[in-house]
Amino acid sequence: MNTMKWLLRREFWEHKGGFFWTPLVVSAIMTVVLAVSLAAAVTMGYQKGVHINGADVGSLSEAMNPEQQAQFVTGLTHGYMGTGAPLFMVLGFVVFFFCLSSLFDERKDRSVLFWKSLPVSDAETVLSKVAIALVVAPVISVAFATITGVLSLLFICIAAAAAGLNIFGSVLTSGAVYLAPFQIAAIIPVYILWALPTVGWLMMVSAWAKTKPFLWAVGAPLLIGVLLLWFKALFGLELETDWYWRDIVARGLLSVAPGSWFGFFHPDPNMSSGPDNINAMALVSQSWRVLGSANIWIGAVVGSAMIFAAMRLRRWRDEG
Repeated sequence: MNTMKWLLRREFWEHKGGFFWTPLVVSAIMTVVLAVSLAAAVTMGYQKGVHINGADVGSLSEAMNPEQQAQFVTGLTHGYMGTGAPLFMVLGFVVFFFCLSSLFDERKDRSVLFWKSLPVSDAETVLSKVAIALVVAPVISVAFATITGVLSLLFICIAAAAAGLNIFGSVLTSGAVYLAPFQIAAIIPVYILWALPTVGWLMMVSAWAKTKPFLWAVGAPLLIGVLLLWFKALFGLELETDWYWRDIVARGLLSVAPGSWFGFFHPDPNMSSGPDNINAMALVSQSWRVLGSANIWIGAVVGSAMIFAAMRLRRWRDEG
């Protein structure tokens, strides 16, 4: 356990730019943009056409009946974590390129010789990289998304107060505000299982490729798909290629994108609590429904097998 802890620290220190600084910068940019936008709206006297949570800011300075105010607060408290959505898109890119380079770079710079001289097995090394990609990185993203969401909610409440609508009490007494971060965090187990095929494929290619792992990992599946389409058109073959693009290419390369499972399983239309909001609890329940499909379990088994193959490849691949 102590060995794994230090391996995790090593991976985090070596890739702190992607796992920590990138979401920090994105979070800061989103927060500043929102603050400046709200400040500009206040300065312009809440002109019509500026929207907060689907409501025209210009109408906030006018009297809102209790029902409208309750709807406005409900939308904010249930959907404020949505401001962190760009962080989860960034997470997909960070995890993708980390896995693709994780085992290739250590052979390229020959640092693998040093790490193999230590009493650390190939399995522990590879599993530490998997844990960083599938557990640590999502947890960090949820943490930054929570900070971004809370600051955004605070700024919106201040802007509403400047328009004559005091919603601080209603927001702070809403249980949805405190549950939302935990509800988003509850999706992480689904993400771990769903992302295993992509993580396994990228790490296996990273351990195997002697050069240009991106071309092997991405170019090879795409080339095969294009060839299938070409053979189908050239020889008039009745080939069903949709499954290849969906279950091999998309599933194998894009599963590290959070929420990509909704591309395979359509969510319930009731998941949205409004035109611009997504109910966090509904998002969790819809995500966990994916566990009832064979797709996620078959992908998890295949991904685990490829991770095991990456361990074996790392054992006999030399630094060249």
